[in-house]
Amino acid sequence: MEFRVLGSVEAYSAGVPLDLGARRQQRLVLAVLLLEPNRVVPVDRLVDLVWGAAPPASARGTVQALVSRLRAALRAADGPIAAGAVDGPIATGAVDDADPPPAVRAEILHRGAGYLLRVDPLSVDVHRFTDLLARARAADDERSVELFDRALALWRGDPLADVAPPQTRDRLCGGLREARWTAVEDRLEALVRLGRSREALDELTELVAEHPLRQRLVGQLMLVLHRQGRTNEALGAYGDLRARLVAEFGLDPAGELRELQAAILRGDPALEAPPAGAARPAPPVAEAPALVAHPPADQPPVRPAELPHSPDGFVGRQAELAALDAQLDAGRRSGRPRIVVVDGMGGIGKTALALHWGHLRRDAFADGQLYLDLRGFSPSDTPMTPAEALPRLLLSLGVPPSAVPPSADSQAARLRSLTDGRRMLIVLDNAYDAAQVRPLLPGNTAGLVVVTSRRRLLGLVVREQAVPLGLAPLSPAESTDLVAGCLHESRPAEREALADYCAHVPLAIRIVAARALELPDRPLGDLVDELRQGRRLDAFAGPDGPDTNLRTVFSWSYRSLSAPAAGLFWRLALHPGQGVGAPAVAALAGVDLPRARELAGELTRASLLHRTGPDRYQFHDLVGAYATELAGAPEHAEERRLALRRVLDWYLHTVDAAERVLQPHRPRFDPTPPSLVEPLRFDSYADALSWCEAERSSLVPVVRAAAANGLPGHAWQIALAASAYWYIVKRREDWVAASEVGLAATRSLGDRRAEGALLTRLATALCESRRYPEAIELYQESLRAHEASGYRDWRPTTLNSLAVAHAEAGRPDHALATFALARDEHRLQGNRWGEGVALQNMAQCHALLGEPEKAIARHEEALVAVRDTGDRYAEAICIANLGEAHAELGDHERAIRRFREAVQLHVSTGNAHGRARTLLELGRSLAGLGDPAAARSCWREALAVFEELGDPEADEIRALLREPAASAFV
Repeated sequence: MEFRVLGSVEAYSAGVPLDLGARRQQRLVLAVLLLEPNRVVPVDRLVDLVWGAAPPASARGTVQALVSRLRAALRAADGPIAAGAVDGPIATGAVDDADPPPAVRAEILHRGAGYLLRVDPLSVDVHRFTDLLARARAADDERSVELFDRALALWRGDPLADVAPPQTRDRLCGGLREARWTAVEDRLEALVRLGRSREALDELTELVAEHPLRQRLVGQLMLVLHRQGRTNEALGAYGDLRARLVAEFGLDPAGELRELQAAILRGDPALEAPPAGAARPAPPVAEAPALVAHPPADQPPVRPAELPHSPDGFVGRQAELAALDAQLDAGRRSGRPRIVVVDGMGGIGKTALALHWGHLRRDAFADGQLYLDLRGFSPSDTPMTPAEALPRLLLSLGVPPSAVPPSADSQAARLRSLTDGRRMLIVLDNAYDAAQVRPLLPGNTAGLVVVTSRRRLLGLVVREQAVPLGLAPLSPAESTDLVAGCLHESRPAEREALADYCAHVPLAIRIVAARALELPDRPLGDLVDELRQGRRLDAFAGPDGPDTNLRTVFSWSYRSLSAPAAGLFWRLALHPGQGVGAPAVAALAGVDLPRARELAGELTRASLLHRTGPDRYQFHDLVGAYATELAGAPEHAEERRLALRRVLDWYLHTVDAAERVLQPHRPRFDPTPPSLVEPLRFDSYADALSWCEAERSSLVPVVRAAAANGLPGHAWQIALAASAYWYIVKRREDWVAASEVGLAATRSLGDRRAEGALLTRLATALCESRRYPEAIELYQESLRAHEASGYRDWRPTTLNSLAVAHAEAGRPDHALATFALARDEHRLQGNRWGEGVALQNMAQCHALLGEPEKAIARHEEALVAVRDTGDRYAEAICIANLGEAHAELGDHERAIRRFREAVQLHVSTGNAHGRARTLLELGRSLAGLGDPAAARSCWREALAVFEELGDPEADEIRALLREPAASAFV
């Protein structure tokens, strides 16, 4: 069996692809297990990776079901496994060069709180890739190129491309992408050493054109061009890179490239091609110690060991530890310093990661470890300058105080000389910016520099080719393990509660755990309950000074912001939803969109806000709590009111604009007040639906915020307009919740006209939830409100919806009469769209009454009416209903044509529920024509959609799929 994750997730048995299921979540679970073969992956980690921060209540059960299906797929492909076979060891040796991936069996086992995939790692392309890289770097150049080629050929695209969103792929596979680039560059160097410069030149030219800021590639291209006598082109490549860096980032190329340019200009003979046969031989089996240049006579033989003690009970961060290992290996090979920038919010564990890894790998640094706290964010508010830092580093390397050079430039030069060729770890902790770090970087050491900062030091990434390593909060499983390590006597449920309260931030967990240890007789659950009663950040005030007080830790980052960014920071806390889009940021701040993006970028670089997608941002829970405290300050009262009003105005007019595209034929009210902000406008149905999907977690909180802040008009208008989106995607809980708030708002205003509309939309939400008696009662109340207000535009819509409720409740004759009344009133109003909807609903009633010919006639009338309006959403429903009528008459061929047409329309309009319903009926007709395999394929696709929506119709499809194929339809 062979598994592939370097691209789409695939599995093969004897060359035949395995059916891993249509559900993205199922294949993602397999991919995670494949990335960590023969290791237990906790269920909580799987839940976290599949659903993120807001998993459904059924997530653990769904994971169990997904694993069950994967087991079945593996067993079906593998055949029966002999008793006891899974308990034996799995071979993990390197495969011979000509061998295909080893033929092995694979089995998913339940172990403790997780699952383990027993499999030979070399049957998985990613582990075969790393094995080939290790062998390539241990081989001579000729063999190395061959092995690099084979390793790189395993890549078919971005890892996990078809199963995980970009943020999850970055968490799981970020280090793999850099490993691939390093392999590409190492292979090209080997080609050049072999004298195959012409071949390397062709590849380098193409790669640099595609990735013009990849500085190592540009340097390789410059060297090859120079050696072929094309020196002007080599210098031109440098000039192109420099111009691009200056234009885009205001930076010069890395020092190595500047030195290469200077060497080319002076015709340095060291750049000439080595003589034939000078390729690198294979290294000996036991790696020789690194060569160290003879130090100057005044350099003492000092081996510093300055790493502070790392925190006890370090947990998690396996991907980040592996990324640091990869950079250490890369530095050894290149003989040049590798720089890793670990960034993240205060308290997230940046220093702990650097120190834990440094102690784990201390034997790799034969020449010692340097550590320096640069005080970038500290109570003193005075970051350490290079002039202060450089003498400290020189003293640590044994330079007597009297021998420290007088100027910072000469000190930096001495530092580079003392570290040249030495295998050292240098940890530059708590950095403020790239300018503070740059003079402290070593010479051509074979070691590693780890920089930690709350800011994303993009200058180091671009100019010094540093590797960024961002830290997120721990996973729920990892943070629970951290609690267990701090509080050994705690119970699992208590650990989970504390970890959740601390939002999975390591420093927060350690602070609260320390408080719990001071109260050994008090149940941990009681402590967490008490903490929840007060201000959230009060719980995280440790006893040992500002470094253990989260509020103070966050304040250091806040004080480093520009005044406009600081103002945006607390205003963002006013946004009612969990995430916020850039246009809403602009409304909150009272600035235009480009300026809003600029300010949000400053917050992101300071690790006070994180980017969750294109133009979308979100606070971490605890940072958000700090921003909320700042927003509540008395001096912000007036601007707080204005900012909230601006963002609610923006939502009101933007949701209204979306509704006008999603349901253009529905009666509506023009929003009041007039817009004082710049709302979005939508050019297409897809754009409007996409915006609503991006804002779905904010819409109900926005309605509630409007009602709670004295803006009832905003509350009912936003709830009414957003119901168009909820109707399309069947998010019934949100629909009901917002409609109830909106209805209360209309009643507080005494607006019977608006009350009638909200009653209709709330009743429709209840009808969609199969709460028919309640829906009918509200529809009738709505009709009374229409009558009282004298506003009749909504009356035919309400009649049509009331008739739907009667039909769904099993009274088709009553429904038919009410639909006819709705049709007639739509005609009187000249509403062709409403007439078409009523006609197709009448057709459905005829079908329920056993009158299929009348049903088809009404459907044909309805289809003409709906097409006249251009409403593709209603057209799809009408065509699907027409297909059902043909199927009822036994005309499955005509029904199948209609169903397939409807499915395509449902896809184009984003109606997932309609697509699933139509696939269900398409499967029935396919089975009726004697094609059970095609029928079951349709049902499986429909089941995946219904499960995603949490729709009870999934049970009906499961029952169909449990039937034997031969009798799937009768």
